[in-house]
Amino acid sequence: MKALDGNLFNKINSLKKSFTASETKVFNYIEKNPESVVRMNIRELSNAIDTGETTIIRFCKKTGFKGYNDFKISLISSLSKEKQSNKYKIDILADENYNSIAEGIYNNSFNVLKDTLSLINNEILDKCINLINNAKHIEFIGIGHSNLTAQDAKYKFLRIGKSVASHSDPHLFKMAASISDREDVIIGISQTGETREVIESLQSAKVRGAKTIAITNNDKTEITKYADYVLLNGFNEELLETGSFSERISQLFIIELLYLGVLSKNKDKAMELKDLTIKAVT
Repeated sequence: MKALDGNLFNKINSLKKSFTASETKVFNYIEKNPESVVRMNIRELSNAIDTGETTIIRFCKKTGFKGYNDFKISLISSLSKEKQSNKYKIDILADENYNSIAEGIYNNSFNVLKDTLSLINNEILDKCINLINNAKHIEFIGIGHSNLTAQDAKYKFLRIGKSVASHSDPHLFKMAASISDREDVIIGISQTGETREVIESLQSAKVRGAKTIAITNNDKTEITKYADYVLLNGFNEELLETGSFSERISQLFIIELLYLGVLSKNKDKAMELKDLTIKAVT
């Protein structure tokens, strides 16, 4: 397994002298097995290293992170950048080998989904599914490419009988958030976590007592301050640096998990309603 390198490794290595023996043990394992670590939750890593979870948390905080998930996001980013520069960088203007381009897109998509899978917190995911399942009304909000994800989510949940909306006009979703109440769930989608209109909407919703969920790739950003729960999606530097394809595929993965989770809790009724909506448009 390739050892961890790049800026993250340099940052951690500079602090190595301050590590305790058990923290050094954590560091040595992560350095040698970075691609395995991004697929582990903290309990699995603790078992693999044979050390306590508190030691891992202490190591993460000592290296400048809020906790294990925060550290893992940085590790995923470091690995993604390395893969991008070493394997998937394609100049589409110079290379007309479309099989190579297609393979690059496939590999990029696979990696971003794998990264997203590694970031899933089952406990938080289950709480979000229950909130959506019991909500009187659901609003999905996002700008640009994230709005396309929000629209996709709206159609999915509408087909199984949920009261759901998604607006392309920021003024409309800010208005909707401002009149939400305790029985509503507002879900903000922002890859950067710094989209002003989405942040302001979640902030308004929290003031009103609505439950809020953020879908983002960074749990240190502004949007997370106004989210009751944060669902992290992986990311990868996109081929040709457009950012849109890998962004959407990782967001849609999270939406699909939420949708199937709600569907599983109301399978008979939801399938009946889904059949009715299909018949209505065919």
